Amino acid sequence: MSADGDTGMSGRHQHALRLAGLTRRFGRRWALRGIDLEVSRGTVLAVLGANGTGKTTLLRILGTLLRPTAGRAEVLGANVTKHPDRVRRLTAMMTPRGYAYDELTGLENLRFAARMGGGAGDASAHRTALARVGLEEAGDLPVRAYSTGMRRRLELARLGLRSPDLVLLDEPFASLDEAGVELVQESIARWRDAGATVLIASHRLAQAGRHANRTVYIEHGRIVEGGPVAGTTHP
Repeated sequence: MSADGDTGMSGRHQHALRLAGLTRRFGRRWALRGIDLEVSRGTVLAVLGANGTGKTTLLRILGTLLRPTAGRAEVLGANVTKHPDRVRRLTAMMTPRGYAYDELTGLENLRFAARMGGGAGDASAHRTALARVGLEEAGDLPVRAYSTGMRRRLELARLGLRSPDLVLLDEPFASLDEAGVELVQESIARWRDAGATVLIASHRLAQAGRHANRTVYIEHGRIVEGGPVAGTTHP
């Protein structure tokens, strides 16, 4: 790890992630207890464990939504605490609650997300993104009228507007039917083929491990096991 936790531009780094002693505490409760982990660029990593084991906390720290209590974390050489803006430019994140605004339509949400990300706000690209996730008929409806599954699909459409270096997926298969799960899998494959690093936090091994070439298991805030998925080569 670099001496100052920031070693330059993303293209110069073999590792997408480098974590050392990463710790997070909420009051007296320890969510993460000294996570040490290195992840090579282009890896699809399944972060597995039961609910409440620290998976979400880990992804929220990597996505700069939480600050660690102690330890260090780098995303493509950028320290998540010292340079959160740089990390956000490199990263896309899908959370169970999502980032949609209820009073806006699906199309308006994508337009807003594109503008916040510095995009051009191309309406045809936004409609294409909605069609890719099966929401072409719902693009002009306010998101408050969406079901939970539709909101999850809208999240996929939002992520599809970007070409991130790191994708963080927190329980991406929750509240989706079989068709929705397949859409997530197709998105993971597309990011993988584009060279992105993907972290999938889930308690569902069969789904999270489908495209993964590496796994780690978290229990009580610690990594207790990890390795390559059967039939793949450890990165």
